[in-house]
Amino acid sequence: MARDVDWVLFEKAVEITGSALRGTMGAENSKEPAYAGEVFRAIWAALKEAAEELPDKGSLPGFGR
Repeated sequence: MARDVDWVLFEKAVEITGSALRGTMGAENSKEPAYAGEVFRAIWAALKEAAEELPDKGSLPGFGR
């Protein structure tokens, strides 16, 4: 189960990174390619941290146990 969650978070981190970098890479005076990696790592860490703070589905009203 945790592996599935990690994969979903990874895909979301890639999507957010792409959106964040769109228009900032490849143009004149743009950031170095390593900048994309830095942005991705920051987004990935933030998403993982946020996911850890979410309550379990079983503890929320309306979810089956």
